[in-house]
Amino acid sequence: MPRSKGSRPDGYWWHCPQCGMFIRFCSLLAVQLAAQAGGCQGCRVRAILKGNPALIAACLDFWAETDAWPQSPSWMEAIPITA
Repeated sequence: MPRSKGSRPDGYWWHCPQCGMFIRFCSLLAVQLAAQAGGCQGCRVRAILKGNPALIAACLDFWAETDAWPQSPSWMEAIPITA
Protein backbone atom coordinates (compact mmCIF):
# COMPACT_ATOMS: atom_id res chain seq x y z
CA MET A 1 0.00 0.00 0.00
CA PRO A 2 1.58 3.33 -1.00
CA ARG A 3 2.12 5.96 1.64
CA SER A 4 1.32 9.60 1.12
CA LYS A 5 4.28 11.89 0.63
CA GLY A 6 5.87 12.92 3.91
CA SER A 7 4.02 10.40 6.08
CA ARG A 8 5.81 8.20 8.57
CA PRO A 9 4.39 4.82 9.54
CA ASP A 10 5.42 5.15 13.19
CA GLY A 11 4.57 8.82 13.61
CA TYR A 12 6.75 11.34 15.42
CA TRP A 13 8.06 10.61 18.90
CA TRP A 14 8.43 13.30 21.56
CA HIS A 15 9.89 13.05 25.06
CA CYS A 16 7.78 14.79 27.71
CA PRO A 17 10.10 16.82 29.97
CA GLN A 18 7.72 16.50 32.94
CA CYS A 19 6.91 12.77 33.16
CA GLY A 20 9.68 11.37 30.97
CA MET A 21 7.35 9.36 28.74
CA PHE A 22 7.78 9.11 25.00
CA ILE A 23 4.57 10.14 23.26
CA ARG A 24 3.79 9.32 19.62
CA PHE A 25 2.17 12.01 17.49
CA CYS A 26 0.88 11.76 13.93
CA SER A 27 2.16 15.18 12.84
CA LEU A 28 5.04 17.56 13.49
CA LEU A 29 2.52 20.25 14.33
CA ALA A 30 1.23 18.16 17.24
CA VAL A 31 4.81 17.72 18.47
CA GLN A 32 5.40 21.47 18.30
CA LEU A 33 2.17 22.20 20.20
CA ALA A 34 3.09 19.73 22.96
CA ALA A 35 6.56 21.25 23.23
CA GLN A 36 5.10 24.76 23.45
CA ALA A 37 2.67 23.63 26.15
CA GLY A 38 5.60 22.28 28.17
CA GLY A 39 4.23 18.79 28.70
CA CYS A 40 2.04 16.00 27.41
CA GLN A 41 -1.74 15.90 27.88
CA GLY A 42 -1.41 13.79 31.02
CA CYS A 43 0.95 16.27 32.69
CA ARG A 44 -1.17 19.26 31.73
CA VAL A 45 -4.31 17.57 33.05
CA ARG A 46 -2.48 16.61 36.26
CA ALA A 47 -1.68 20.28 36.90
CA ILE A 48 -5.30 21.29 36.26
CA LEU A 49 -6.75 18.56 38.49
CA LYS A 50 -4.35 19.26 41.36
CA GLY A 51 -5.49 22.88 41.27
CA ASN A 52 -9.18 21.97 41.04
CA PRO A 53 -9.93 18.42 42.28
CA ALA A 54 -13.66 18.97 41.75
CA LEU A 55 -13.06 18.45 38.02
CA ILE A 56 -11.83 14.85 38.44
CA ALA A 57 -15.27 13.25 38.14
CA ALA A 58 -16.23 15.39 35.15
CA CYS A 59 -12.99 14.56 33.34
CA LEU A 60 -13.35 10.84 34.03
CA ASP A 61 -16.94 10.87 32.73
CA PHE A 62 -15.91 12.78 29.62
CA TRP A 63 -12.95 10.51 28.83
CA ALA A 64 -15.00 7.37 29.42
CA GLU A 65 -17.83 8.55 27.15
CA THR A 66 -15.55 9.72 24.34
CA ASP A 67 -12.87 7.05 24.81
CA ALA A 68 -10.32 9.84 24.46
CA TRP A 69 -7.94 9.44 27.40
CA PRO A 70 -4.84 11.59 27.95
CA GLN A 71 -1.70 10.36 26.21
CA SER A 72 0.13 9.43 29.41
CA PRO A 73 -1.04 8.12 32.78
CA SER A 74 0.67 10.94 34.69
CA TRP A 75 -2.73 12.58 35.27
CA MET A 76 -3.56 9.81 37.75
CA GLU A 77 -1.10 11.35 40.22
CA ALA A 78 -3.70 14.08 40.81
CA ILE A 79 -6.29 11.59 42.10
CA PRO A 80 -6.26 11.53 45.91
CA ILE A 81 -5.64 8.19 47.56
CA THR A 82 -8.36 7.30 50.06
CA ALA A 83 -8.24 4.35 52.42
